[in-house]
Amino acid sequence: MPDSHRASAVYPGCCEIECLSQEELGRHGVIEAMRLIHDKKVAICRELEDIADGLPAAVDALRCLSVAAKLLPVLRRAHDYEEKLIFPVYEKLASPGRNLSTDRLRAEHMSDECFAADLTGILLKIGHGGPVDQAETFGFMLRGFFDGLRRHVAFEDEHIVPAIRNTLNNRNVV
Repeated sequence: MPDSHRASAVYPGCCEIECLSQEELGRHGVIEAMRLIHDKKVAICRELEDIADGLPAAVDALRCLSVAAKLLPVLRRAHDYEEKLIFPVYEKLASPGRNLSTDRLRAEHMSDECFAADLTGILLKIGHGGPVDQAETFGFMLRGFFDGLRRHVAFEDEHIVPAIRNTLNNRNVV
């Protein structure tokens, strides 16, 4: 069974993509939803890193197909939730300059989705038995993508999640 159809170990009964539906995320508190989103993004980063580490000879075609099938849907659902629900809450908090951060994060979302689309095309080609052309370049592409995505998640973990958590704790709503 492909990874995208397996239940998550962290969130039983929840597969990679369905976990990030508006309905599923809505069942969680904001902080828990962000944790779920970040867990899914980091899991994809690990899979992409494993693929990069296996280049050029030890590439698992099925893993490439599995990652290709979920990369864009996971990002789009996560970005949609963050932009519609998380960022507006963060922007309303008192500290100045928060809009600059969320504007940059929104731009990163667009860039990440474009980059992910390019990677998906290559992963699909490899997954369907195509050659790994320019393995070193592809490895750099993968690393550039997942390093940037990890930095994005780290920023949200270090700044956005604590700010929202503090606000919720001050209101006694967790």
